Amino acid sequence: MGACFMNLRNKYAGWLFELELERNGIRAKETGQLVEWNWGNANAALRGLIVHLLVHILGAFSRLLPGRPYTVAFTPKNPSPWYLIWAVVRAGNGRITSNLRTADILFYFEDKTRSKADGAPSNIAGANSGTRTINANCTDISKAKVAEVFEQVFGYSLSVDPVTWQGLAVEKSDKNGAHDGRVVQCPTTPLPGKVYQRLLLNSDNGASVLDYRSPTINGEIPLVFIKERPMNSRFANYNTRVSLADPRSLFTPEELQSLRIFCQHMGLEFGGLDVLRNRGDGRIYVVDVNKTDMGPPTGLGFIAQIRAIRILAKAFRNFIVLDRSRV
Repeated sequence: MGACFMNLRNKYAGWLFELELERNGIRAKETGQLVEWNWGNANAALRGLIVHLLVHILGAFSRLLPGRPYTVAFTPKNPSPWYLIWAVVRAGNGRITSNLRTADILFYFEDKTRSKADGAPSNIAGANSGTRTINANCTDISKAKVAEVFEQVFGYSLSVDPVTWQGLAVEKSDKNGAHDGRVVQCPTTPLPGKVYQRLLLNSDNGASVLDYRSPTINGEIPLVFIKERPMNSRFANYNTRVSLADPRSLFTPEELQSLRIFCQHMGLEFGGLDVLRNRGDGRIYVVDVNKTDMGPPTGLGFIAQIRAIRILAKAFRNFIVLDRSRV
């Protein structure tokens, strides 16, 4: 009993070391993102803790699933509980292992805009050259890279040249997770480290905007989180309402196929896409790619969160098991 307590303490202490207490909030050391002290964030943390406990219960029931558990090794670090992949593995009869040589899948997990992985397991210290990988080829999720690949696949552009563009545009950091977007009038002089994109009208009512956060597994989208927030805080990192949707109700078969190809070009086997539908031309635009997706969104109801985790856990398990059966 004492050894079990020590193991739990050491595990959770390791995750807590990823956070740094500051006067204005809690900062994630790896990404530099600050979670400010306020009631909304405190409520989100409490809801996240409840879901975390429910995932442990799902994990216990998942052991009753037929077949042996699959194993995933993460490198260069393991995901903390607030990352979506942690819940997906736990709820799908998966096990996280530190043995890179015997794992069914090697998941390159690094919460950075650009990473050093180059897709070959033999180049990752301790890995078996025959081990299949996830996201080892997804080395650049900068806004510039996302816009470049998007235009290649979809045939129309998200990016604009701020020097020649006439009208409003979105200026944002090229880094992932900055949430510093703002609307600017063009023509304007571009700032270092910034990208400039079309200002999309992703609203149904003119008062709030809709973001289709689309988790992807091997290019497939099992479900969509519809995030809604006020128009005047469209770039903020909080939502006023979140709902769960079937991707087939939001995207056409042709769009789903293009999103699948987009993931292949990005080297993204597991992650999240932020997709906006522009009411001006009716087209969809991929504005962000996240290979270390957090979630589910805490604004979603508890039942819907657990349902989403179960759907994603089943899809991820099928992906692992089917790949293993082909070897």
